[in-house]
Amino acid sequence: MRFFARRTNGTDTLSQVLGLAFLPGLFNCTTVNQPTVSTTSGELQGIDQDGVMSFKGVRFGQAPVGPLRWSPPVPFVSSEDVDATKLGPSCLQQFSDPLSAQLFNNPPPVEDEDCLFLERYSRNVWAPSGAQYGQLKPVVVWIYGGSLAFGTASLPAYDGTSIVKNQDVIIVTFNYRTNVLGFPGSPDLPINGNNLGFMDQELAFTWVQQNIANFGGDPKQVTIMGQSAGSISVSAALVRHPQDAPFRAGILFSGSTPDKIATPSFTAFDQFAAGVGCNQTTGADRLGCLKAVPAAIIRTFTNGIGAPLSFMPVVDNSTLFANNFARIRSKQTARVPIFIGHTQDDGTLFTVGQTNLTEFLDNGIVSGVSPDLVRSLYPSLDDSQVIAAVFRDVAFGCPASLWAGGYVQSGISSVFRYEYGAVFPDLQVFPNAGAWHATELPELFGTFNASTATPDEVALSSTFQTVVANFIKNPDTSPAPNWEKYIPGANTQTLAKLAYQGNVQRDNVVMPAQSDSADRPCEALWNKFLNFNQ
Repeated sequence: MRFFARRTNGTDTLSQVLGLAFLPGLFNCTTVNQPTVSTTSGELQGIDQDGVMSFKGVRFGQAPVGPLRWSPPVPFVSSEDVDATKLGPSCLQQFSDPLSAQLFNNPPPVEDEDCLFLERYSRNVWAPSGAQYGQLKPVVVWIYGGSLAFGTASLPAYDGTSIVKNQDVIIVTFNYRTNVLGFPGSPDLPINGNNLGFMDQELAFTWVQQNIANFGGDPKQVTIMGQSAGSISVSAALVRHPQDAPFRAGILFSGSTPDKIATPSFTAFDQFAAGVGCNQTTGADRLGCLKAVPAAIIRTFTNGIGAPLSFMPVVDNSTLFANNFARIRSKQTARVPIFIGHTQDDGTLFTVGQTNLTEFLDNGIVSGVSPDLVRSLYPSLDDSQVIAAVFRDVAFGCPASLWAGGYVQSGISSVFRYEYGAVFPDLQVFPNAGAWHATELPELFGTFNASTATPDEVALSSTFQTVVANFIKNPDTSPAPNWEKYIPGANTQTLAKLAYQGNVQRDNVVMPAQSDSADRPCEALWNKFLNFNQ
């Protein structure tokens, strides 16, 4: 049943996500209304301002604190009136370096362990409100990135107003637990109780299915979309929903899950437990001690010098699998269209200042590989450029190639693969940045800095929004002129090079390229490190 009690014109809108050092676009607001929509989270009173209805800080899970710390999320259900006009806090975040904090946490939000909130905006209604209630709209659920260590739905850089105003789709975003609270890798928990952040995402998907029609959204037209760790989250969701997926398509910006080692590592969690003073034997007593540690101490320790660098999801054969590519090829994943790719310079952000190729290879991106062999795969590049290219390919480009090819091999015809190449002066925020990791997102959300953006950047934002929205609205058709469905190999030109050579208009933003033109290093070397569980 759809409820529109006290609802005014509008639909559903997004708030904010990951957080880059970009300023959101400003919109002149003239009229403010207070729509109310009935949901399982309560009677939500939001704001309808300048044609965009927003509902912020909507709780979808009970507070994961105290005895519920490191527990699966518990749905929050209420029939009470809710003030949905203010953003909820971020989950506790962990940053491994100052650059990440500067780029992806600016301005810093309020953090709280009690953080399972939705942030949402609704579409514009360009007709009297009652005239549009019967027309359910496509929905996109955005999952922020941040290495599964940080990220939040509480920053202004991912405000969805621009997309909603321009593209007539509904956008939803939400918080999920990250780092030690979301992906602890703990021997004190059952294996299938470790990937709490993925469980939070699933609870949010369920909330959308239960409630989105009340905002004018179609639960049968939901696309899940993410970037970086958010994109990895999308890929994990695709793998764990071979049937009855709560979405009809997936968009993966720079991130997809390769094959995983099945045996978990508990090293980081054990170091964490000792570091915060819980030295009991592994098990219930230690977990009880850890649940009593104040959240502020956890935040301080995990962000301190010498703290464990990363907490990663474990293979539990429920939320995450080891043999991902075999599952793709054998049709054991969601049978839905995908939009997948990476940026031309996805590796530069992660390799700033690195010039020693031997040291880079020895430190874990891969192991046992000759530097000379690696150099031969990237002719005409110096070692610093090779390092960035290797990181791009191993972390983003080659997994995208394997995913796209595997999906096509499995019989999914609606696969659209891209490489994004736009470079704008105001986004060159560190040396040799190029089209760096996440640089496409201010263009997608329209939150570029309007005071520094060039006319081409403004034009590309409109174009890129339209291309992505076209896929959201109809994922089985080409989202842009000249963009054919992906067919792997050397005999087709179905890799879409987006926004290269200053091409920013809808009729030229796609430059078709040989389908495997970005894959030579992958096929020659890197794929064996990514596709090993046959």
